[in-house]
Amino acid sequence: MGNKQSTIQNVYEAARDGSSDLTNLLKRLNTEERKTALDSKTKDGDENATPLIIASRNGNLDSVKILLSFKADIEARGTVKANTDEVFEGCSPLWAAAATGHLDVVKLLIDHNADVNGRNATNSTPLRAAAYDGRLDIVSCLAKNGADVNARDEFESTPLMITCYNGHMDVASYLIEHGANHHLQDKAGDTCLHYAAEKGRTEVVGRLLSLGVEERQNKKRLTPLLAASNESKYEMVEYYINRPECTKEQKINALELLGSSIANDPDSYDVKEAFSCMRRAMEERYQDPSCPLLKKNIKPVEDYENRTESQTLEELSLLKDDNHAIRMEGLMIKERVLGIESAALLDDIRSYGIVLADSEHYKPCIGLCKRAMEIAMNCGEPITHDLQMLSWLFIVTELRCSNGKHIVAAFEKLTEKLEAGKLQEGQEDEEKEKMLYCFLNLLMICAKFEVLEDNEDEIIDYVQRILRLDIRNRDGNTLLHLAAAFDTKTVGIVYKSPCIKTAKLLLHAGCNVNAVNFEGETPLHLAVTFMPGGEQIETMKEIMEILLDIGADTKLVNSKGQTPLECCESDVARRILSERRAVGAMNVVTRDDIKTGSETVVSRAVVVPIATEIEEFNFEEKSQKEKSGEFIFI
Repeated sequence: MGNKQSTIQNVYEAARDGSSDLTNLLKRLNTEERKTALDSKTKDGDENATPLIIASRNGNLDSVKILLSFKADIEARGTVKANTDEVFEGCSPLWAAAATGHLDVVKLLIDHNADVNGRNATNSTPLRAAAYDGRLDIVSCLAKNGADVNARDEFESTPLMITCYNGHMDVASYLIEHGANHHLQDKAGDTCLHYAAEKGRTEVVGRLLSLGVEERQNKKRLTPLLAASNESKYEMVEYYINRPECTKEQKINALELLGSSIANDPDSYDVKEAFSCMRRAMEERYQDPSCPLLKKNIKPVEDYENRTESQTLEELSLLKDDNHAIRMEGLMIKERVLGIESAALLDDIRSYGIVLADSEHYKPCIGLCKRAMEIAMNCGEPITHDLQMLSWLFIVTELRCSNGKHIVAAFEKLTEKLEAGKLQEGQEDEEKEKMLYCFLNLLMICAKFEVLEDNEDEIIDYVQRILRLDIRNRDGNTLLHLAAAFDTKTVGIVYKSPCIKTAKLLLHAGCNVNAVNFEGETPLHLAVTFMPGGEQIETMKEIMEILLDIGADTKLVNSKGQTPLECCESDVARRILSERRAVGAMNVVTRDDIKTGSETVVSRAVVVPIATEIEEFNFEEKSQKEKSGEFIFI
């Protein structure tokens, strides 16, 4: 075995380094040994390749010739580094040579009938790899030999798009002249013009516009001009708005959006420049004082501190020395220009929300989180980021003073999102699980603070609506399973499970105490599968008593045929269950009165008092728990 591995390693290193010993190494091997050495992949740092792949990647022409003469697999796949040091999987020898700029190797491999359209793991072709680096010689060689100039990668991006993004004008021109379709859009709705504009490639944009490329909106509702504004590409915007084809309205929108982006983009933040752009746009609006172009549908927005966008130069001038006001103005501008359903709004809102939180301005931060969540729902984007932020804010601010209106609003948004079922394509299960944990997070916070007294009916209604959806995590656990278990990992900053008050709240709303997960386990099974210590003993006893009082069936078995008693990790849990089984079903809701399996009970017939049992939360105690690590930070 050692000799075999040594042989494979020696052949690989000779190919990698372009060693003259490669021929002799291969000749000394018998047919089977040679095939093994040629076909085996060797892990070499980040790369994992056959001898032919690594020789092609390194441009060792003589080694490639030798390996091909010994019938090395020309369509083998491996992992290689491109010139950018980025690692790519599933790469053929031709892809590796094209990506690293070795024209002579590319020609040789093509002469040996290598697949010119062979794709790697991201669906990238050799032509795309060469176009990325601006290698016109390799691009033209591949195109002349049948490479698809419109081949799309996993994001449906074409070689022309990536060429325009990187500003390779000569390659872009060649591709267009040889059949590249400059009207195509990728998964995000971007055209090659978007790619060039948002990167600030003025020369490329000019060339594309001269060819009549359509200025379409992408899925974020951005035209190429607005994409440049949104990316804070000042010179690109100036080029665009000085074109005679640019209308006054387009110019105003571009300047306003540019100002908005500069005000809130961490990478280009310049509040003075932002204000200057906003002022230029306003001056354009009033260029004809007798007929100004007024902003439409300007209304106060509660989540933006009930602010209203400036409508005149005088109103705008009042913001000049107020950085916070300018940034909020920018957020309102972007929302008006792009519309409430544009995902392009989210980054700026979230970014400024973090700035406000860092400076302990929690009230406006809560407003921005709520706004981001609403916008994300409007455009089908995940909302877990905003829920995590809100959960943290609910912890660090005294919800007792606000009667819980913000947490009720969060319940509403999350419930509506789950009911609508409009989740990100391909990530439905993951996103749904995250939102389930977010809902649990909110319930735990709700149970800890005096939120229920004034909002109990609303919150119970949201809980019941979620229960009807019967949403589970990847293990098939319900909210009650998660509230009763000791090892629950929740989203954001919350209190450790089990949470007695959360369990009571769920049961009060009608959660099925005998629902089973994919392993056939009930909440009671999970509650006893733990070895408690210290104060955890009392917590476990109380959570077990709650479940048993409401009708937890001690005879149900999991997929291993075990009852809760047989799953107990502690003597305390065994004693409680043994005593209950001895007493029997007295004073316990019978199983016939409770729906089982995945069906959810929504009846209010069984009532567990909630609000009256939630004592005042001690903030000093909270601080001590934070220091001791009792809170979870994820």
